[in-house]
Amino acid sequence: MRQRERKSACGGWPGLFAAAVGAIVIGGAAMASAQDPVEVKGAAILEHPVGRLAIQAAELMSAGKIDQAVALGTKEDQSEWKKSPADEKEHKAALWKERAPAPAAYRDAIRKAGVLTIGGPMAKLAVPFDKGKEVIAAFELEGGTWRRSLGPMVMAGSSAPAKETRIQGADILEHPIGALALQYADLLHAGTMDEVMRLATTESQAKWKSEPASERAEIAAYCKKTVPKRAAMTAAIQSGGILIIEDDARASLNLVQSEQRSTTPGVVTSTSTTTAIPFAMEDGRWRLVQ
Repeated sequence: MRQRERKSACGGWPGLFAAAVGAIVIGGAAMASAQDPVEVKGAAILEHPVGRLAIQAAELMSAGKIDQAVALGTKEDQSEWKKSPADEKEHKAALWKERAPAPAAYRDAIRKAGVLTIGGPMAKLAVPFDKGKEVIAAFELEGGTWRRSLGPMVMAGSSAPAKETRIQGADILEHPIGALALQYADLLHAGTMDEVMRLATTESQAKWKSEPASERAEIAAYCKKTVPKRAAMTAAIQSGGILIIEDDARASLNLVQSEQRSTTPGVVTSTSTTTAIPFAMEDGRWRLVQ
């Protein structure tokens, strides 16, 4: 499941959740029809196939039955797991078990305040949990059946910011984070991850060095696929980018990229992908959080 985990390495949660946009044909002409993601809340989630899958995964992972939890994933995830070295499997199994929510508490938390967001073949489940924490999980529709792609895992919560600043559009390029983001894109697509990591926080650099070479290669490949090149990033920033700065200590650059394709005459399908790139202030300078 490395590819899904790379979401946190390149864009953070839930930055890379993609929403599909369909097309309607009227009189031979294609007219785009934005299909807003569907939200399911509270107890209704437990009646949805995704909700039942989330509880099943939590039960297996918290019990340490990782191979059975992996079997709930996509074919690609299952294949990647089988190819993983034994020591890597052991490390991930311990981590997943440690971060899995207790099933009974997870069920209650979903019933009280869970939010399931479904956009086309993708779904995410966010659930406020104990002591300000949050449980996250992601799912994919494969062959008409929902499959687990990430989590459920307990994430540390963060307090609401006392101060929030929002910068939009071209003004972002005048902020130090704008320049840093473009530098990140240049170095990433030049294939120099060691140079990329010099832009990151001390903690991010330490985590990077602790990864085995094979894992670093996969992280780099996934980031290249999900983070736009300079020209595309600049266009996304100018056309509707939003930079959110909290307490002058942490920030998130949110970009929306849209792509239109036509595989059938008269039908146009649009897909939009939202990417959130996180940053943190360290020693008086903005740094990338990887």
